[in-house]
Amino acid sequence: MNILEMPDEKIYELGIKVLTKNLGLTGATRFLYICKPQEADAAAAWQTLSHLKMEKIQKEVFQSYEAKHPVPENEHIRNLSTLPDMTLYQFGLDAILDELGIVGMARFIRIRKPSTIDYTAERHKWLDKLDKDTILAGVQRAEQEYLEEQVKGTK
Repeated sequence: MNILEMPDEKIYELGIKVLTKNLGLTGATRFLYICKPQEADAAAAWQTLSHLKMEKIQKEVFQSYEAKHPVPENEHIRNLSTLPDMTLYQFGLDAILDELGIVGMARFIRIRKPSTIDYTAERHKWLDKLDKDTILAGVQRAEQEYLEEQVKGTK
């Protein structure tokens, strides 16, 4: 299993499977609620899986898990309802880390909870300082550097 080459959809599916296996349906649902996607436009643009696609994956995994495990097998799963949110969240992250490694965990969290940075405001901070001539000069300089690199590469 090469996490780096997996599409986001597969990472997300594996993450949901790990959560349901380790936390049960109730714990996995609670984890996902704690780690819910942002509603802002910037987050929607950042997110590679649509919210509907995430819900479809969750539903399919939950249905297959429910069919195989109608009652939680492990005593610790029954006791998850008494855990504080942050403890449950850490327990879920640890489970994902154990199964998918640090890269898989980071990708799952990025997919599930995109950054909350307001990229529009950040972009205006530096773009508003530039005028049309400066931008055009920068594009021309980059184009010239690219052409020079192409000429060097053919020699």
